[in-house]
Amino acid sequence: MKKIIVFFAACMIALSAMGQSKVHVGIDASTDCFLPANSRRCLSFGLGVRTRLGEYDQWMNLVGGLRYIYGPRLSGFQIPVLLNVNLLKGEQLTGYLGGGFEFDFIGTYWGSMKVQAGLAYRNFDFRVFYKAYQGDLGAGLTYYF
Repeated sequence: MKKIIVFFAACMIALSAMGQSKVHVGIDASTDCFLPANSRRCLSFGLGVRTRLGEYDQWMNLVGGLRYIYGPRLSGFQIPVLLNVNLLKGEQLTGYLGGGFEFDFIGTYWGSMKVQAGLAYRNFDFRVFYKAYQGDLGAGLTYYF
């Protein structure tokens, strides 16, 4: 499993670095809604820092970060590493699909694959995401400086 993760991360970095020129740092806020395992939903909230390699309207972006999530079901630090592919490009707005892995070190849980879809407008990035391993459906907003 470790070899697969390392290979995946290396491919993401190599593909994303092609033609990229700028690194943007931003602040991130998100909410996670853990879907009912026992007929009750649990909300968690996260704050963090994200880094995007490339401009919002480029073909691919590598996104990484560090966030702290707090809630009744899960609390602690998480490290997302994602590759976004811009599928819809407008004059000032792009729509993307992305995926990757979100590492964390909370108890015995070591992370989960993550898929997301979002819209990017200049310095703003809004996304919805899903992590199947956790049964987690969420949304996030990042402002890049």
